[in-house]
Amino acid sequence: MGLDIYSGTLTRYYARNWKTSVQKWAEENGMKVNIVRADTSEGEAVPPEEILSDVTSWRDSMIEALSKELSGRPHWAEDIDTTPYFTEKPDWDAVEALTLYTVCMALGEPVPKTVPKNFDVYEHPVYKRYAQQQSSMISLWNGGGWWLPFAESFAFKGYLPTGHEVVLATVGMLKNELMQINSLEWNADEQTILGWQHTEGYPADAAYKDGKVKYIEKHTEYNTVSLAKFAFSILWQAVRHSEQYGTLIIYDY
Repeated sequence: MGLDIYSGTLTRYYARNWKTSVQKWAEENGMKVNIVRADTSEGEAVPPEEILSDVTSWRDSMIEALSKELSGRPHWAEDIDTTPYFTEKPDWDAVEALTLYTVCMALGEPVPKTVPKNFDVYEHPVYKRYAQQQSSMISLWNGGGWWLPFAESFAFKGYLPTGHEVVLATVGMLKNELMQINSLEWNADEQTILGWQHTEGYPADAAYKDGKVKYIEKHTEYNTVSLAKFAFSILWQAVRHSEQYGTLIIYDY
């Protein structure tokens, strides 16, 4: 199952009032696409106004419960369709390549030139060695894929409006982690980081032209650092969007 990064209001997210990058591309090219998510469930659709009321109450309760951790009331937007949202698709391979790159650099180990498609970074010996030595939590790979729009850096176990218990972290924590990763070797400026979304990433398996798909080559291995930079760029943009609009960041899969 693929992975998208979403940064927007939680109300919009739960109301499904947003489109993934794949949906947008398909719509622009006259194609239909069916999105299947891990949390898909049967049942009647809940009115957006009801979702907004529930999410706003949850947000206010969360802010109150964490007031001692916060320096002031955060900018946390909640509305149905007013606040812009950001979404892009790094997929799991790119996020796990970023994880592998990070732990290799942290341990002074050589970064593997390539990673296989659908690899599991958590089974990689370098990651296991890093996990044994690292005592503090890293939200990028120890968290639940949810970051609240707080500038402060911390993580905790909490409940979503749906009642599911997850490890929640803050956008401030994610930003600090990305800055630390950048400082390991790249020390890239923002313009360079933003460019990685277009210059790095997955090689093309196919091309779409004149309403037809032409298959080029089926890749089973990817350049590790290129995928890492691609994922980094998307996460960086999500953080910037969150800071500007007061929105959560969520792993959608």
